[in-house]
Amino acid sequence: MKGMASISQSGAYNQEAFRYLLESESKRSERSGHLCQILLVSWTDAEGRIVQMDSHIAKTVMASLSRSLRETDYVGWYRDGHIVGAVLTVLVQETMAQVSTHLQPRLVEIIRAELGVGETSRLQIRVCQHHELEGIEFRERTFAVN
Repeated sequence: MKGMASISQSGAYNQEAFRYLLESESKRSERSGHLCQILLVSWTDAEGRIVQMDSHIAKTVMASLSRSLRETDYVGWYRDGHIVGAVLTVLVQETMAQVSTHLQPRLVEIIRAELGVGETSRLQIRVCQHHELEGIEFRERTFAVN
């Protein structure tokens, strides 16, 4: 890793460390034939643009992810201050569909219980594969408020 990996008090990686782990896991997955998925959590404004999360919401999202996912999964900043990510490691084909149908709604409920219904209405949770991230990067640059 170029820089030093940094883990916050919530147990989440900084953007540089998270991106490094994401790339490493993606390469390992390709070699082994096992798949990984990436869960992205963002906060939006009234127009649906990704905006910076306030620190309370970011801490709640990261803590909820850390409690809900396995020890082998990585949680951190996919895009510093704007998008929290989780690398869901070594998934077999059958469990990939379960991530969207079971994990996403469960995470929404966990986060909603801590933040309230009004706050979670601006929350977006997306599960994707590594090759889908390029499109997300483009949309971030186009629509995100910095």
